Amino acid sequence: MTQSTKRPNLQKRMSASRKMTRGKATDIPDISGSKTHYQPPSQGTATNRRRYPLVVVAVLLATLIASFQHFVLTLPKATTGQIQFTDGIVVMTGGQQRLDDGVRLLTQGFADKMLISGVGKGVNRAILVQALGLSEAQINTLFCCVELDHAAQDTFGNAKSTREWSHSHGMQSLRLVTANYHMPRALLIFSRELPNVDLYQWPVNPDDLDLSNWWWDPASLRLLAREYAKYLTVYFSV
Repeated sequence: MTQSTKRPNLQKRMSASRKMTRGKATDIPDISGSKTHYQPPSQGTATNRRRYPLVVVAVLLATLIASFQHFVLTLPKATTGQIQFTDGIVVMTGGQQRLDDGVRLLTQGFADKMLISGVGKGVNRAILVQALGLSEAQINTLFCCVELDHAAQDTFGNAKSTREWSHSHGMQSLRLVTANYHMPRALLIFSRELPNVDLYQWPVNPDDLDLSNWWWDPASLRLLAREYAKYLTVYFSV
């Protein structure tokens, strides 16, 4: 009788112990790897993301500086050797040296006609004779073979006036006279406006532009940087 009354209590305790064991087992987190757990980004990854824009800016800046330097170093030099005859000469105003060279080329017989494009209002041949100090032969050439364009206000206007002038005379070849730093942009604009005309260049080196020390001369640096920006604008324009 004593054994039969204690046995059920023992069974109940064992059953309760097994239930508690199963309950605790369900509270243990699953670390088998079946679920993906969030891991915060490492400090190195965040730093790289912050550095990426700086690297891009540095590369673009270095490319721009190198391109600008190439632009300056490859500016056209003064023409040497044999000069090709052209149907006409186009002088873009902006300095007396350009006019002097244009008149000299025309007088020496390297073209039949010349257009001075971008002349200020009120300027005529008589005023040019006084300003340039021309010889008698050059004066005769100026009055017989030179036309003045007062309409052009910029390089695009120079090209449009030249197109009308050259077409009216049936010209197939032209020599452009302008400053050396302006020549790349002028050639680009003129070639688009006159695709069927052969263009030759006569670059003039202004006295106040020192290309040998342009990097250390603030005035030359500003002039070249401004012209380079204009060149890029035209180059990438449609």
